[in-house]
Amino acid sequence: RDLHYPLRRQRQMCIRDRVSTQSTGVMSSIQRFFVVRGKVQKVMFRQTLIRGAMKRGLRAGATNSSHDKTEVSFTLKGDNSKIQEIVDFLKSGAKMNSWGACVSSLTELKSGKEFDKHQVTTDNVDSFNWKGGVDMYL
Repeated sequence: RDLHYPLRRQRQMCIRDRVSTQSTGVMSSIQRFFVVRGKVQKVMFRQTLIRGAMKRGLRAGATNSSHDKTEVSFTLKGDNSKIQEIVDFLKSGAKMNSWGACVSSLTELKSGKEFDKHQVTTDNVDSFNWKGGVDMYL
């Protein structure tokens, strides 16, 4: 009887959830977790991020920090090269939209919320009553 089975199984599940491969060995989906700081609340950051993810065929979710108005956590799921496009843009510190949303620091986490457990997701972004008049650059 293998006493380490539950732990080994849990590790296998985490790895499988993080990276899925097709029979060809080509990566098809990955999930990555992040926290950003900067001008990211009250400037349409979450909507801009989610729309940018949707343009790239990714699933995504983002949540404002309730204790720090300069912090947002988010999850991106899909093709890693598309995820990296967004990460590289955010790391550049460039304005994400015409309201001035921008990131001053980005940290990748080993784990986090599933994308669909966030406040705003690719599944529910259209159900919010967003203010208009924002141009999105992401």
